[in-house]
Amino acid sequence: MTHRIIVPALVAIVAACGAQETGDRSIVPDEADAAPAEDTIETNEVDAGKPEDTLETWADALEARDWETARQVWGQNGEASGMAPEEFERAYEKYKTIEIDAEPGRQEGAAGTVYYEAQVTMSGELQNGDAYRMEGPVLLSRVNNVPGASMEDRMWHIESIDLRPVMIEE
Repeated sequence: MTHRIIVPALVAIVAACGAQETGDRSIVPDEADAAPAEDTIETNEVDAGKPEDTLETWADALEARDWETARQVWGQNGEASGMAPEEFERAYEKYKTIEIDAEPGRQEGAAGTVYYEAQVTMSGELQNGDAYRMEGPVLLSRVNNVPGASMEDRMWHIESIDLRPVMIEE
């Protein structure tokens, strides 16, 4: 009976005094073994934001005819668009006005990468005055915080766009 009281009392005394070594094992971990304080934890986490925000940046840039920003939303600093900056601008200059509407998309992950796909409608007036309308999916992606992933890889960016012309009802 006495042992049951002494052992817990001894543990409490040891805990109050700090770590005590017995051989190569600590009875109570000292501060060096404790988890690091939050402000000393190093992390490579990136706030990737929301895919909807990235899609909106792209749409707003196209509507404002800001070709550079619209191209930059693509991965690899715009190179993933498959067009040089001048080619990107030429591809969109045929549109006098651009209006983008995006439906809520769906997000899913696969092997370290997260994908977000939304159905988009792009409509407006061509430079020649004709109306146009295109519909299709825009696929965004980002890499999770995995070893070797760059900060840019971990940010949402456009992976592909498949907008196709649709008949406009008069």
